[in-house]
Amino acid sequence: MPMPELPMPELPTRKLSTPELSMPEFEQMLHAVLPSAGKTSLTLTEFPRREDELVELLEKAVVSGRLSNTHLTEIHLPMQLYPDMEASFAQVPIVDSGNADVVRLFFEP
Repeated sequence: MPMPELPMPELPTRKLSTPELSMPEFEQMLHAVLPSAGKTSLTLTEFPRREDELVELLEKAVVSGRLSNTHLTEIHLPMQLYPDMEASFAQVPIVDSGNADVVRLFFEP
């Protein structure tokens, strides 16, 4: 007998300071790409400019990756926008994306 599919737990959501991308839209993107069969990258050209909102976005990415068994393995972001960010987030290495005005999230099963 097949196991019933369990719904994703509802995580608290709030609108980000950037009008282009809301947290529910980000969650929909994660749901669309995870789980994946191989290494997957998600490139965000619209992302929070405030560090606390970026942290919330990264927390959602970590949790979604764990729930889908496709873990967040690397984060690329423009460090000049987030000078107080550590070299890793939740044990996931952070790499400076340099002048690229994007955030890239890499997931692997």
